[in-house]
Amino acid sequence: MAALSDYLESGLLSHLFKNDAFTRPSTIAIALTSGVPLDSDTGSSILELPSGVVRGSSFVSTNYSRIDLGDPSTEGNNVWSNVGVDDTTIYEVFSEEVDHSGYFYPLYLNEDTAIAADLGGLSTTYTFSNTFPGVTFYSTASAETPSVSGSQTSSGYTSYEGNGFIKNKDQIVFNTALTDWGWVSGIAIVDDSYHGSGNLLMYAQLENPRFVYAGDSIKFDTNSLEISLR
Repeated sequence: MAALSDYLESGLLSHLFKNDAFTRPSTIAIALTSGVPLDSDTGSSILELPSGVVRGSSFVSTNYSRIDLGDPSTEGNNVWSNVGVDDTTIYEVFSEEVDHSGYFYPLYLNEDTAIAADLGGLSTTYTFSNTFPGVTFYSTASAETPSVSGSQTSSGYTSYEGNGFIKNKDQIVFNTALTDWGWVSGIAIVDDSYHGSGNLLMYAQLENPRFVYAGDSIKFDTNSLEISLR
């Protein structure tokens, strides 16, 4: 997730380059949207999934609600990984440096994880000073690298982009749908846990939009929700 809202961009720029204070939100929440939000959206104007629908003269709950991640000042370390530290994701890196042409995998940002994954308990260090200066990658000593030069691998690993990032430490699970929610195409991070309220902070289009039927449950597995600034 990389797109910042106008609200957050203006607040951060004024805070960094002027003498204006920008107060950290007291609540961070995740919302699902039927369409991709816009920079100018707010927590009330995003195309958020409805919490209920009117059928005849009755209001029927959809069972959709935002996921409240709590106050970042007290819950942030419990919810998110440290910035740039990821002990579990397996990366692949493409490099065109001298003697390093092609995709390298599996690569970790944590040496202990690479050692634990190696049958002999050893690791190999990789650095790509031109592509990712200052970043050290670790691989199992028995790993077969690189793949065919210049060819996309079929490893299924995540391509490392070199951004600072954080990821969710645990699963994030939304309520089970009681009615058809329809298409879910976007995700938004807002500063209010109540439906249709607050400020939009960040947003992104889902890589795999899906139609949610009654009985379905949307979830983000551990480390699957990555937030980076570009």
